[in-house]
Amino acid sequence: MRVLIATPLFPPDIGGPATYVFNLAQKLAKRGVEVLVISFGQTSNLLWERNENGFEKITVPLEIGKGLRHISFFWQILQNGHDCDLIYSHDLWSVGLPARLANIFLKKPLIIRLGGDSLWEVALERGLTQAILPDYYEQSKTDREGFSLVLQNFVLQGCGKVIFSSAFLQDIFLRYRSVTQEQAMVLENPQKIALVNSAIEPPNNQLLVVLFAGRLTKCKNLERLLKVFSALLKVNPQMILKIAGSGPRMESLLDLAVRGGLGVRLKFIGVLSPAELAKEIAQSWLCVLPSLSEVSPNFALECLNLKKPLILTKHNGLAENIKSKLILIDPLNEQDIYQAIAGLLDSQKYQAYCETIASLELARTWDDVANEHIKLFEAICQK
Repeated sequence: MRVLIATPLFPPDIGGPATYVFNLAQKLAKRGVEVLVISFGQTSNLLWERNENGFEKITVPLEIGKGLRHISFFWQILQNGHDCDLIYSHDLWSVGLPARLANIFLKKPLIIRLGGDSLWEVALERGLTQAILPDYYEQSKTDREGFSLVLQNFVLQGCGKVIFSSAFLQDIFLRYRSVTQEQAMVLENPQKIALVNSAIEPPNNQLLVVLFAGRLTKCKNLERLLKVFSALLKVNPQMILKIAGSGPRMESLLDLAVRGGLGVRLKFIGVLSPAELAKEIAQSWLCVLPSLSEVSPNFALECLNLKKPLILTKHNGLAENIKSKLILIDPLNEQDIYQAIAGLLDSQKYQAYCETIASLELARTWDDVANEHIKLFEAICQK
């Protein structure tokens, strides 16, 4: 079996698709599946390489103009797709549309996996909505949003299977998008994640470090977090908030930090490697992910694997047996976020929550994910 995987991100870039495709590709290769990954990347020329983990990779340079790079991506799928048994896209727009167009000619089984909703995320960044994801589709849309919706539905309609990382997202797409019950299926992300043992160090109990990690976008709701943290400093001035990551909201967050007088109590620590992030999580007192919605909260799973207490938005796609044990907050309610963090300043409540986190059973692995994919691929190719 030969599978072409299209992804907008691949290591060393960070993000959900990058992590997912890298781990899946190497697991599939070990099981005898021939894998070709096509991705965008920070290279000046088109690059082909055989990865040391056993799969091939083509990188389309991001340096060329936006339209040209999407045409180049389409052409690479068209050229290389003839020798593949199926095409597997990890994006609905930047690589999903080129894959769908190329497949008009290739006529291969087309699968798409969705770990988020780009239409909603773009609308947030452009100031077209302030709604959480479940409420977004109840609102009226601009002409531009409507056009994007038509194109994305065109991609969805051409897919034999649409894989969702959570039932949370699947339910939204079944209700509002061009996805049928027959197309849709859920393959959850792994819960058990291999971490670098040397990075796991005990926290400094003298410092109450609160950690966030992720893309600095409106979706992550960091403006509210900074306001809440400013109020928390009046209760305990020794607290420190660390923000790991980069993104379009950096400038506005810096401005808010200055106006809020957060000073040395707020540290922007940039983009971290997996080992560096694991170390920061392990040395933190508490991790927080207050996003408006979190379909695939990878940062949350990394925290839970390190047995670190976590405060998470209630609008998330984690399995019910996990999120039912967590402290969940209403991301639109600053008082709710404040009370959730402030409550853990009580040492007894904090210790009890640590014990709850430590007792969570994280059973699902990358091997489980790979085995389920192979079973699905074989079923599709036998049709």
